[in-house]
Amino acid sequence: MGDESPIDGDTATPQRQGADLQRLLLEVSRLAASRRDLDGLLGELVTVLQKAVRFDGLAVVLHDAARHVMVLRFAAGSTLPGKDLVTSEETDAAGLAWLTQQPVFVADVERETRFPEIIEVARAYAIRSFCVFPLTSPLRRLGALGFASRDRDAFHEVDPAFLQQLTDEVALAVDNALHHQSAEEAERHLRQEHERLGMLLDVNNTLVSNLDPPALFGDIAACLRRVVTHDLTALLIYDAERNAFRVAAVAFENTKLIHEGEFVPLDAEGNPARRVRG
Repeated sequence: MGDESPIDGDTATPQRQGADLQRLLLEVSRLAASRRDLDGLLGELVTVLQKAVRFDGLAVVLHDAARHVMVLRFAAGSTLPGKDLVTSEETDAAGLAWLTQQPVFVADVERETRFPEIIEVARAYAIRSFCVFPLTSPLRRLGALGFASRDRDAFHEVDPAFLQQLTDEVALAVDNALHHQSAEEAERHLRQEHERLGMLLDVNNTLVSNLDPPALFGDIAACLRRVVTHDLTALLIYDAERNAFRVAAVAFENTKLIHEGEFVPLDAEGNPARRVRG
């Protein structure tokens, strides 16, 4: 068997398995160091994992603690649905693997009576058998890693201990990518908050230094434009007698859209109706 062939537990010697495992672990580690975006990392991991086990579909399912569900985060292969699949943590094979920290094997989808949600999906995508391993890093339980096949009992020769060690390394790579993603999101939110506070300070300074209403509105609109990209800012004041909004001021005016002095009446449900000039 060549080095690029999947490794079957019944045919490989312990020495061979140990060497192959170390090689694959090193490949996963290198990918984790070079790819910080989760989807890109998982996409390249498919090729590495195919050296360990034959499969037609690969799934990474992450646990959502807030909703108590398992969410399909990544799927490779035409035998699996898109990322929008969400299942209960108590009735899904991935959920069972996550809860018990033990692999789950389904040799024949047609005879399986557990996991009704995922079995229905498996049948719809012509999956005949699958196995799921707990995806757990040294810091936390992330979810599960699943392998699917169009063949019945396709994973009977898989060495669970061998594949679990490889899955643990994948979990470490996934956790690193998730932490990097969280750090980027936190940095983006912090930058947005700084921009928002800066805009509020600019507006406050404008209010203090400018008492001319038209000029004041134009300066405030300019402050807003630095934070929120837009082409037009309008100030509408409600007129109770006409049950309409009067356009009191317009900045960055597009004369085809709106004019100062127009009225925007409201219908019976309080929605804007046709505008009226003057």
